[in-house]
Amino acid sequence: MAISVIAARAQDKPISGVYFARKVESSPQFLAKGMAWWNGRLIIANREPAQLHAFMPPDTFEIVKEQGLTSPFGVAVDPQGRLLFTENKDDVLYRLARLTADAKEETLLEETGVNHRDKSLQTGLCTPLMLATHPNGTIYWSGYPSTGTRYLLPEKKDFTLADVMIAKPHVGHSYGIGLSPGHEWLYVTSQLPNPESRGVWRFPVKKDGSLGEGAFFIAVDRFTTSHLKDLPPAKDGSDKLLGWLGRIHGLAVDANGYIYIGGSHGKSSGSAVAVFTPDGTTLAAMIVGDPSEESGLPTNVYGLAFGGADGRTLFISGKGKYRLSQVTLPVAGEVVSRGRGNRP
Repeated sequence: MAISVIAARAQDKPISGVYFARKVESSPQFLAKGMAWWNGRLIIANREPAQLHAFMPPDTFEIVKEQGLTSPFGVAVDPQGRLLFTENKDDVLYRLARLTADAKEETLLEETGVNHRDKSLQTGLCTPLMLATHPNGTIYWSGYPSTGTRYLLPEKKDFTLADVMIAKPHVGHSYGIGLSPGHEWLYVTSQLPNPESRGVWRFPVKKDGSLGEGAFFIAVDRFTTSHLKDLPPAKDGSDKLLGWLGRIHGLAVDANGYIYIGGSHGKSSGSAVAVFTPDGTTLAAMIVGDPSEESGLPTNVYGLAFGGADGRTLFISGKGKYRLSQVTLPVAGEVVSRGRGNRP
């Protein structure tokens, strides 16, 4: 059942403290990347084999699309309720496409033979990874390792590669991407190896969806976890947030503007989701694996997406063969709350 934006936001409560995610028992093991809530189900991009899966809570999984896919990565929903997805596979194919509710497919942009490590590339898709959409139809995507954040303004019916805009400054090694509830900021994660560069960048969003000059916003190495009393010890035994967040991947934003960052396993780090206040100054909450489950969260937390009957379930995917995880929160996601095509 659909819920109104006003009702959803009136019921949302700020997230704080420690939350424990559990695996979906019926879930297959996915090599999953991006996810998005679409038409009452969670769409999961699976790399190998190349498939788009759908999860209908509480326990039903099915394949939505596999024919014609090369290597899907990011998924999002546009204001018209169509499913957007990216594909990338080395120099073989980079593609931005969309799928209507009645399964009609349309390629928006496509290119082949591109070296995505070439920082001089000033046009084109270039390794499109995770996706975010503006209510006016602007499409944003992250890129790795050298292509940065790019976007497509909704001014045309038919696009060419020359229409792709590049955000400045260039943010390398980026994956997660998402908008603030008021759509005034676009957030992009950075997982550069040096700790002081790991965290979130933000770009001011203009009325037409274009981006202003970005700046580094949340440096995860500056935060400690000692104020979260129910949090189990981090892998490195310290109270530093980097003990939980090694390399940074997924990103999500809730209806209150809190920013969720997925962290991955490393030699001295565990795997978790860290939640920051909208001003980026406070580590408000941590989401970790349920201690009753032996393997906890995926070793490499990758995709984050809100959905479920009331929009307050955070789904978590992993880089590698992992089952889907989920956790119930007191707040809906920003994307779930704002658009007719995205609402539960």
